Amino acid sequence: MREYLLYVKVGDETAHVHVTPCFAVDQTYWRERDGCRLHVIGKSPSLALAFYLRGVLNARLQGRDVGEEDIAAMREWALAHVRETNALYGREARDMQPLRGEWFLFERGGEDAGDADGRQADEGEDADAGREAPFGPGAPFPAGALPDLRADSERLHLLLQGRALLLEELGGFLHRRGWTGSLRGECLQWLVLDGKAEWRPGIELFVRRDWWRRRLAMRCGRCGSEWGIALTLCHSCGQGCAYCTTCLGMGRSKCCTPYLCVPGKRTRFRKDSAAAALQWEGRYSPMQAAAAERARRFVAASKPGPSAFLMWAVCGAGKTELLFPAIRETLADGGPVLIATPRKDVVLELAPRLQRVFPAARVIAVHGSSREKWEDADITVATTHQVMRYYQRFPLVVLDEADAFPYHNNPVLYRAVSRAVQPGGKTLYLSATPPRYLRKRLVPSAFRFPTHSATHVLLPGRYHGFPLPVPRVCTVAALDKRMRQGRPVPPLLDGVKASLAAGRQVFVFVPRVEDVPRVLQYLQARLPDHANAMAGVHAADPEREQKVRLFRDKRHAVMVTTTILERGVTIPRSDVIVVGADAPVFDEASLVQIAGRVGRSADAPEGTVLFIQSHRSTAPYAAIRQIRRMNRLAERLRKKEVPSCCGSRV
Repeated sequence: MREYLLYVKVGDETAHVHVTPCFAVDQTYWRERDGCRLHVIGKSPSLALAFYLRGVLNARLQGRDVGEEDIAAMREWALAHVRETNALYGREARDMQPLRGEWFLFERGGEDAGDADGRQADEGEDADAGREAPFGPGAPFPAGALPDLRADSERLHLLLQGRALLLEELGGFLHRRGWTGSLRGECLQWLVLDGKAEWRPGIELFVRRDWWRRRLAMRCGRCGSEWGIALTLCHSCGQGCAYCTTCLGMGRSKCCTPYLCVPGKRTRFRKDSAAAALQWEGRYSPMQAAAAERARRFVAASKPGPSAFLMWAVCGAGKTELLFPAIRETLADGGPVLIATPRKDVVLELAPRLQRVFPAARVIAVHGSSREKWEDADITVATTHQVMRYYQRFPLVVLDEADAFPYHNNPVLYRAVSRAVQPGGKTLYLSATPPRYLRKRLVPSAFRFPTHSATHVLLPGRYHGFPLPVPRVCTVAALDKRMRQGRPVPPLLDGVKASLAAGRQVFVFVPRVEDVPRVLQYLQARLPDHANAMAGVHAADPEREQKVRLFRDKRHAVMVTTTILERGVTIPRSDVIVVGADAPVFDEASLVQIAGRVGRSADAPEGTVLFIQSHRSTAPYAAIRQIRRMNRLAERLRKKEVPSCCGSRV
């Protein structure tokens, strides 16, 4: 069981409280700093409790010098706060019983543990309290190995730059990266004392003082969530503990688990700029060239200015291609690039595309089952949840589909993306339907639809110059009942038959997972000649990737799907039918994205988009208004520009 020591470092005129899992390292480190004494306050197996006490005591100290009486008072303050924390935790954990009579164990310090040089004053238990509990396995730090400790710490720092990892993840990460040092915990603590790394509990606790009562509050140090904390009796620390359910899929973040954050250095990622070589034979239209250049200038700007930029481009505008100049600018400066996207499907499609146009760069795809999640690269394409494992690493972070689930309105992922950016770095948002809060933040409100500003650019037209297909809306009374009874729904059946007869593929979107097999069976029964060419897919489908691949390869002609395929998927010569367009899941942004699946290729820029609803709903008509508005704006801009055949190359 790990234990954490709480001590006060008293300098010439100031005093600060520290937490350490290996006190011998702290003694050695402060020994080199003249005029400091170390006074032990106490120790606890709860890292969250130790950090809470550190915050409380530092707030009382406010950096001022302290005397012997103050040290004794601080020990009493610590005990008082431990008693309060035990009582408040017990109020929340009514259905559990503490193992040893108290929820949080805390052993008060006795005699002082340091002299004027930060060296141990005696051989008492308090002086050695932290030595038997380093971060990981290994012997206590030997005093004669200081040069080795420094060298190993620097090597460890190079490996961990830009990472945010739980202690349980650290061992596997270092093993994959070839770490052979034995002083893992001691090296980490040395980096923390040196200001090159931060560590904190997986779950932070603090006391909220409302006007009528005090209550114990908890927050996940990794994802920042306060609403997904579950109390538990922990087998690791042997006392009251808690873990976060919000980010549980990334590993268990607990009160007793250290969470390590190592900022990335603002230096060149590579010694040469070969990774910036761009091999793309495409050509921009004038509108595209202007949008790509504005994004590049934003990334290249060295003067203090906006740190975020919105590229508002309609579906099929070529958003990925518009990123090439900005990515090249960052790679040429030696910095790595992160592209975060909501869905694994998009990660798997985007990474090979970027590798083809940046052949000299190392491009990796990072998702839950990826083997590359612990590796370094010039361009990292990751799902938004995996971004939690990065910390101040990237000078450029691109957030693709900022309006999509799970990022939209999710403060956890918003925090993760913002922490992945280096201080002074840039964030580039991509969206065809940016949410209101993002437009309010980055799009000036002087005009209804300003085409550009210092913080955004609007691209209302598709790359091939043809307008967005405008959907049709059809209302079918008792739609669900008709389909359950197997009765004909002419708009749906006629629409599918017309598309198949024209040699086109069809997306059939449904609002719920349980609707997928029901609608699929209905279509197979009503259109038996095409039954073998139909499939259904949803997020939890174990054959999801295979079915989508078969649909891309035209082995399936009809795909019944939930909103998982509403974005990031391009199927030439395809049509779209939305069954149940009045369902709440199909809001304006979702329907615009769904309509954007049609007409994306230059050789087939037209197609059919049909919204079938059981009663009149506002979202389908709002989506149609937005599409028409963008078509009108694109036409006005197109009349002002030079012919698209004179478009620019990157």
